[in-house]
Amino acid sequence: MLVFEGIFPILALALAGYLSARTGFLKESEYLAIARFTFTLVIPCLLFINMVHADIPDNFGLDFLLAFYLPVLLVYLSALLLARHVFKANARLQAVMAIGATYSNTTVVGIPLVLQTLGSASLLPLLMIIATQNLVLFSVATVFAEREQFDMRTLARSLLRLLRQLLSSPLTTSLIAGLAFNLLEIGLYRPIDLSLSLMSEAAIPTALFVLGTSLHQYQVGRQLPAALMITAMKLIVLPLLVWVSMYQVFDIDPLWAKTALLGSAMPVGISAYVFAIRYHTGQPAVAAASVISTLLSLIPLTLILLWIS
Repeated sequence: MLVFEGIFPILALALAGYLSARTGFLKESEYLAIARFTFTLVIPCLLFINMVHADIPDNFGLDFLLAFYLPVLLVYLSALLLARHVFKANARLQAVMAIGATYSNTTVVGIPLVLQTLGSASLLPLLMIIATQNLVLFSVATVFAEREQFDMRTLARSLLRLLRQLLSSPLTTSLIAGLAFNLLEIGLYRPIDLSLSLMSEAAIPTALFVLGTSLHQYQVGRQLPAALMITAMKLIVLPLLVWVSMYQVFDIDPLWAKTALLGSAMPVGISAYVFAIRYHTGQPAVAAASVISTLLSLIPLTLILLWIS
């Protein structure tokens, strides 16, 4: 019952967004404006203010990040091989399918669920995953996507373009700025602190509402085989390997391990679809996997919450 009570508000707000878009209560331009407001203003406020006040460990959580990304990269390589040998995909499509199998929706789904079920102390490890996920996975995927036309100058330009995109993202910028304020011990003027905190309170409901509206835009269509492979790797294989890494291989703080485990069981993140658009391949499969994994993620997330509670 406690697990259901923790997840129900998340489902209810996402359903409200879906119905608003599906029934035409909100026009496309209106819910896209809500999405822009959410991702360029509200969520950055949440990330910034929480990073400013975070109790950052002395080693910056390097052992935690290692314990998280080792299984992530292992799943990435496995999905890459499956895409190559089962779906006969070229290098770019392999990279796209593999990033779909490993990129977690840690912002829209992750932040509300983790805060609701594990409390505010769990936000720091989740922020660390959010801060590094694009850099790690987009860099790896870029190398694999362009390996057939390998050229150091072309690869360097692609990685440099990726770095510029990351630094220009409001999400990344807010995390870096918050980290700088924290490490330099720059105090926020109290009225500004309170204003940002007040704005950040809108992040969770608006993010969940936007999640619902985004599901309305995707069509599963004929993409089931590839989408199901991506979903199975994302919701079954990745959480299992993260559990082994966090609990059997590394000695990670229990709360941080729980956060990572929940993070790994999140559905396919929308940034995987953005990567597919960048290479003009695999968009339907990744979009279908995003929808399917969002609907099915309730199963692994519920099982994990029952186990860790």
